[in-house]
Amino acid sequence: MRKFLTVLLIFSFLFPQEPCDGECYTDEEARNIEAYITELEQKNTSNSLIIKNLEEQLQLYLQQTQIDSGIVANYIEQIALQEELMKELKPKWHENKYLWYSMGIASMIVPIWAVGQIK
Repeated sequence: MRKFLTVLLIFSFLFPQEPCDGECYTDEEARNIEAYITELEQKNTSNSLIIKNLEEQLQLYLQQTQIDSGIVANYIEQIALQEELMKELKPKWHENKYLWYSMGIASMIVPIWAVGQIK
């Protein structure tokens, strides 16, 4: 029995157990954790690429918004110019077609009436 304890003591000094502070994991658990960490790193890389792509799209949308704002401002200016032109081209009171029609009828009726009154 004494020899057995001596051999056990010698082997315990030759092959000591690794000290474990906190939680200790088996080899399989360590491999699973490593695989999970690798997977998360790959997802992080793809997410960072997606974020970069979205930031580029955001910049393009901001530029497009500025261009659209310029186009809208030009349309507003064009509408204002058209309204001014319409005010200038709007017929005056003496260019009324009913007034000219009435004057034409009166120019025919009045001489005929005047000729009829000469007797």
